[in-house]
Amino acid sequence: MATLPLTAALAWSLALLMHWWPRLAAAWRRRVSVATSAAGIGFLVAAVATEGLRESALTSVVLVGPATRTSLSTASASLYYYVLTAVCLLLGFAGLALGETLARWLAARALLSAVAVAWLVTLVRFLLEKSAAPALLVQAIGVSWLAPVAGAYLATAPPAGRSGAPLLRVLVPYAFLVRGLVSGVGVAASRFGLGSHYDVSPVTSVAVALTGDAFSFVSGSWRQILWLTLVPQLLVWPVFTVVAGALGAGLASLVARPGRGGAPAPVDRQAQLALRSRD
Repeated sequence: MATLPLTAALAWSLALLMHWWPRLAAAWRRRVSVATSAAGIGFLVAAVATEGLRESALTSVVLVGPATRTSLSTASASLYYYVLTAVCLLLGFAGLALGETLARWLAARALLSAVAVAWLVTLVRFLLEKSAAPALLVQAIGVSWLAPVAGAYLATAPPAGRSGAPLLRVLVPYAFLVRGLVSGVGVAASRFGLGSHYDVSPVTSVAVALTGDAFSFVSGSWRQILWLTLVPQLLVWPVFTVVAGALGAGLASLVARPGRGGAPAPVDRQAQLALRSRD
């Protein structure tokens, strides 16, 4: 629990940077892309210098009860550095080579941009868990942290001041698109025993805290996947995502209200004009 504030700060910082990148001024986008590429080179140096094996405990909490599954991931100690290297270099290269075109394309498609961030985070977390990355890093890379940031991003996208029903019309598809991919990863991981916290196949018995009842499952069965993956991901977590997104949108509206303090992020004026011409 002591690392929770640090994990949250790291997660929200990454989320803010990834979501707002298309709206930054061109000079700031280049700086972020160069810094991301430099980080990738730094991770590559660390990977080459790291030897041996690494073990990392993975904990998964079943939503319907207090049962917790802990598995152990073992991999080369340098592997998760290579994962971070590939991600950083890919993002940095895309930002430098396609910065202007990519930023305008994403800025004009706020929902698609936010969903793409969440899908990338889901893939990276799976790879980090398989490579036995440190628990703090793995926990920071998760879509649950993204919901309020995505809500703020979608609420401040053109048309400005999106709230109420218009906000729900983007938050609801965002929630199902994000959780739909997580469900797909969970189904594949559980059916094929791929490990990671998405794999619920080891959870063969679940005690429900409210009633005291216990339910048993056959490992990797569709009944197990239905109740432990599909129902939570497609019914419960979308509600959380919409509520958290709406809270993030409300906070963004307070910060952006005229007369409030705080310096806005540098904005690409050409991208703004391009967006207005689409409306």
